[in-house]
Amino acid sequence: MARRTKVVVIDDPKSRDHGKQFMVTEMDAESAEWWAIRVLQGLLGSDADIDISAPLSQLAKFAFIGLAKMPAAQLKPLMDEMKPCIKVLLPDGKTTRDILASDIEEIFTWLELRKEVFGVLTGFFGSGEE
Repeated sequence: MARRTKVVVIDDPKSRDHGKQFMVTEMDAESAEWWAIRVLQGLLGSDADIDISAPLSQLAKFAFIGLAKMPAAQLKPLMDEMKPCIKVLLPDGKTTRDILASDIEEIFTWLELRKEVFGVLTGFFGSGEE
């Protein structure tokens, strides 16, 4: 089975990144496991408010919000490891290339792409129909 992917189109007409398309692909299982363990350790070591009795689909949302409460030195490597999951989708709609610093002009584009990477990485949690 192939890794989960998602095409992300920046559709905010006020954004300098409007119309740009990106392909988000989940990490390989070994990398994702190590990444998730370090996210969990960071969340448990912070004052993140995570309701462990929530449905699994909601835990991913709590975890994404909880990342903001992690110390920057602990969060930075985790965020850096998300970057290879993001590729620029070229106009042919099939070809991708590595992302360059000049490809993204808005902070909110980075935030949106990281949210999408997190979603692809935690997609196994399901839709919450439990």
